[in-house]
Amino acid sequence: MVGGSKGWACATALVAATLGGLCIPSAIAQGLDARPAATLAAAEAAFSPDHEPDPSREATVELAALTDALPMLEGAERRRARALLARPTDGRNDRYGDGYPPGAPVASAQSEHFCVFWVDDPDFLDAPELTDERPANGIPDYVDALLEIAETSYGVEVAPGPLGWPPPRPDHKGCGEDPGTRADVYLKELGRFGLFGYESSDPGQGKARSKYGYMVLDDDYSRREFGYEDPLVPAKVTSAHEFNHLLQESYDSQQDVWMFESVATWVEDKVFPEVNDYVGYIESFAASPGSPLTNFKAANGLKVYGSAVWNHWLDAGVRGYGADVIRNAWEISDETDPRDFAIAAYAGAIQNAGGRSFSHEFAAFAGASAEWRTGDFGFPDAATYPDVRRAGVLRIGTEARRFSLDHTGYHLFDVRPRRGRVRLRVRAERGVRTGIALVGRDGTPVGGAATVRRRFLPRGGGRGVVLRSAGRFERVTAVIVNADGRASGFGRRDWDYTRDDRAFRARITR
Repeated sequence: MVGGSKGWACATALVAATLGGLCIPSAIAQGLDARPAATLAAAEAAFSPDHEPDPSREATVELAALTDALPMLEGAERRRARALLARPTDGRNDRYGDGYPPGAPVASAQSEHFCVFWVDDPDFLDAPELTDERPANGIPDYVDALLEIAETSYGVEVAPGPLGWPPPRPDHKGCGEDPGTRADVYLKELGRFGLFGYESSDPGQGKARSKYGYMVLDDDYSRREFGYEDPLVPAKVTSAHEFNHLLQESYDSQQDVWMFESVATWVEDKVFPEVNDYVGYIESFAASPGSPLTNFKAANGLKVYGSAVWNHWLDAGVRGYGADVIRNAWEISDETDPRDFAIAAYAGAIQNAGGRSFSHEFAAFAGASAEWRTGDFGFPDAATYPDVRRAGVLRIGTEARRFSLDHTGYHLFDVRPRRGRVRLRVRAERGVRTGIALVGRDGTPVGGAATVRRRFLPRGGGRGVVLRSAGRFERVTAVIVNADGRASGFGRRDWDYTRDDRAFRARITR
């Protein structure tokens, strides 16, 4: 397990944002105002009531930010923060409704690796369904089901399971004869907050990047609130997702938000492949290929969940690095230069697995997404994926198409006409790592065959790629990728990526 720490004194602009004399690690500043008072306000807003359940309402990130900002808050603001960060059983002033109400009887049950707490009285809103029939063991059937779900997550995610992550750090709390050795799960009415669940680290852990914490899941995932016919479907994916956040916090609580979410969503499908809940978010990814992979606000905050397909590509794509490459990215997360920079973590893990670079891999991934439904590229559930949005049409004999792309953004263009040989000619700004490709699909979108001709331009400039006998294909797609992920440091709210808004020209010739 990778440990380490980063103090609040700024060692370098590469690992912190400086605002008003305060140094804010990257994962705290992303998507939030880095001022401590504003970080508190963002966390409070995550628990505002009367919201429809929405996966883009993400309390985990806001609470992680608040945990790290806590030492800089004083007086009433610190008391508000500590109340928000308190576990449901801590009994602090429950001004946010995220704790168990006074007088509520709380029960607990344990399995080998988990301890689940719930309100054991149906007169309280937070109580789950208390029926105890299958088995009649003194534990509500819903709690029995969640313990089984949690153990399934553990068995897949934690070594010696196939994903091989270390167990979460012990928290010295919980239930049973040996408290602290189990991960704690609290059942709580979350639907009114618009939350499926969340994970939070406990306050008071100082500057440590490697942290322990707990999970909160909804008390019933009722169809009325969440819309699922079977309440155990959202319970499964949320449990796997939030438990992975708990494991991520053990590695690096300050990693980039998009890596937190894309990996946890990928893990959902590794633990419960029959559910395929992640497929619903690929629509957001497919609709916004021009937005950076790293953009935690793209597609109304949903693209980061659809970006699970990037992890599926690394795991099971054409090169097939396997699931270890994802874990290794977390293992080296605080050893990269700069630290806590997801692209650097992925780059190191790809190279450790025998690949060339992040940019080479992302360019290949973008090209594969042009016809990922064919099943030729190793994406699981590919037949259910939506088509990736095209940015327009490239025709022979017309002027070059001019456009700009930010880092890790790409465009797909339909190519017409397709008779004979076609050549894609691209000119990228100098110094921009660029991928170009022509992808032909022979046959139907699902079950057809794809042919890819691609080229990588490590320094940009002008080059071309040729697809012969293009008339035999049902569709031909031109792919232009800004595969550059370099950054010069951290700005006000995100890394300062140095190859954004770069100019490209593309045209089709014979």
